[in-house]
Amino acid sequence: MSTVKWRDRGRRHFSTLLSRTMLPSRPPIMWWVLAMILWSATVGSVQETPEVGTPDSFENQAVEDGLDEEAPSAETTLLEQLQARLKEVEERERGLQQREERLNALQQDLEALAARQTKEGKRLLGEATSLAEEQRRYVEQDPALIHLIKIYESMDPEEAALRIAEMREGLALDILAAIKDKKAAGVLAGVEPVKAARLSEGLRRYRDIKLNQRKNSKIQN
Repeated sequence: MSTVKWRDRGRRHFSTLLSRTMLPSRPPIMWWVLAMILWSATVGSVQETPEVGTPDSFENQAVEDGLDEEAPSAETTLLEQLQARLKEVEERERGLQQREERLNALQQDLEALAARQTKEGKRLLGEATSLAEEQRRYVEQDPALIHLIKIYESMDPEEAALRIAEMREGLALDILAAIKDKKAAGVLAGVEPVKAARLSEGLRRYRDIKLNQRKNSKIQN
């Protein structure tokens, strides 16, 4: 409501008030002065009343707008933190999956290696069995072999080494397996290193086979 309207309303109000009082037809000057003071006070109070759209209302609206702007900012920060955490978890899962794949591949390699070793062991065992069987036949069917073993048993180790170095490995193993261990070690010490290593390995397999054959023979008996 504008100030002009308030002033008109105030004049009508005080005119009505004055007409209802028991004032004389020609009131003294003090009554008119009092009426003007009251009318001025009423108009002043109307002017001091804040209207819609005052600076105070704009300030309150600005504060509310600021709060509204801060709320989305906090939500955005929380969302970014959750996304970062999710990304970290996904990277960790990928790392674990890659590690599991490497372990599975390593396990497959170990299983393949074990299978190859088992196959190679069976092959070597078959060769050793064949060699032992061959040596057994030589000893049983060739009486001369028994005589030859006795000769090498009494021969000087250095001389025996020279002869065995030129001998077929199967026959050399028959002789070395039949003579005493100390004498066989002296003979192998004089043999060329590569062939000596080969004869030593063959001798070990030969004796293992013989030991197994004896155990099996005792079980059957």
